[in-house]
Amino acid sequence: MKLIQPTLYNFASLKILDLFRNNVKISNSRIIHNKRMTCNICGSVCCYNGSSNKGRHALSRSTNSFFQKGQQYCPVCDRTIQVENEWLDNMLDSFNQYLASQIISLSENLSEDEIVKHFERTMSIIISKSTVHNVIKDANEELKNHKFEYEVTDNFYAYDEQYISINGKRAYRLVIFDLKNEKIIYEKIHERFSKKILMHVLREVFGETKPKGFVVDMRLEYPSAFKSVFGKKIKVQFCVFHLNKLILNEYQDCLKVGNKIKWTLIDYYYLYTLFNIFYNRENELKILRKMMDDYSNFKKKLTSEKINHFVKKYKIDIKDKQKLIEKVEDIQEKRLMKKFRNILHDKKNERKRNKETLKVRDVNSAKEIFENVYLRRSIYPEKIRKRIIKIKEKFDYFTASNGEVLTTNKLEGFFGATLKKFRKKCSRCFLSLTSLLKRKRARQEGIEFFKRFTIFELTKMFTAILFLS
Repeated sequence: MKLIQPTLYNFASLKILDLFRNNVKISNSRIIHNKRMTCNICGSVCCYNGSSNKGRHALSRSTNSFFQKGQQYCPVCDRTIQVENEWLDNMLDSFNQYLASQIISLSENLSEDEIVKHFERTMSIIISKSTVHNVIKDANEELKNHKFEYEVTDNFYAYDEQYISINGKRAYRLVIFDLKNEKIIYEKIHERFSKKILMHVLREVFGETKPKGFVVDMRLEYPSAFKSVFGKKIKVQFCVFHLNKLILNEYQDCLKVGNKIKWTLIDYYYLYTLFNIFYNRENELKILRKMMDDYSNFKKKLTSEKINHFVKKYKIDIKDKQKLIEKVEDIQEKRLMKKFRNILHDKKNERKRNKETLKVRDVNSAKEIFENVYLRRSIYPEKIRKRIIKIKEKFDYFTASNGEVLTTNKLEGFFGATLKKFRKKCSRCFLSLTSLLKRKRARQEGIEFFKRFTIFELTKMFTAILFLS
């Protein structure tokens, strides 16, 4: 049998494939052999005797390459010996792992049909849909019984559920988040949800351990569920972020004129007096007061020259003098509101850069601010007045943590990172979606369930295909 010998043309390929250090021999017919072995019965040196298989592998269909495993023959014992070939087995395993890692990664965003098309379009790799399905199915089964490690401590935990649709049926993704360690300790999809199921989950996760408290959104059944499990002294903090979102949405509804929302500086000011209850927003209120004063002075000192300046700059075509003045005043107010929004944006980015958060008010300060708001509630729109009354009824739930933690924002961030809003409706089965969420959670915790390939490993793998084609 003639073997492939090193030449100037193939030296680089043999080096990349690590064939100089291995006892691997490749014949001119591309059969992969080990060095000649001695028969374990008679001790004679065996000879090469063709291959034991057709050499098909995961990429054969795409590359027309075959990795045939060589076999040997003992002429004394007259028997064929099947020889193990570690180099070949590792190479074939790399092909399978490469395809599996690509399929599993793509399955987070693509369907099985789309994965097949993606391979063919981008890498000219032809694989069947059944192969893709089996890889995903095996990966899901492997994850099915995987348990994440966690430790329950005397901290505040965030709890929330996310509504999702699986094949048209409503399901509930229940999550408990450790706010101090920023780690998920429970995540599971349930077909149904009730107070009884929530209590069962809490007992399953926490057992006899009693945490410091929980931060939840403003569903009224939560406090009784947590108190039934942990006792009446458990602290249940309503999420202030959810409250502020409700206030903003309700305020916008009150200001709607047709399909447009007509804000004014005074509306901004009233809105931020509400945001100022649990967080210190005095700086924003101070800016708004100054802007309102500036706007008032602008209206008082509005001259013909200023009006003409606005007419030219904004190309206003209004003949009626009073309507023209109103239009100029409206433009100036909008300019001031835009300036305020830009200030808010810059302040928010500055806090992010400095890893700071808004200053939280203590309970006494929040009570004092709220009492003033409550006494002056008649200045707000009707919807907001109703909201203020509801806050008064549940005020203790908004200050239960005494300012230690007020929001479930970190948990909301986890929801957004692992399951985008537009993917809350999907055609996956429960096992598939559960496995997808587990993989995303594992990745966040630094755990991978498929192999990462280096550039060198990919070079070695595709060089082998090219060399043996």
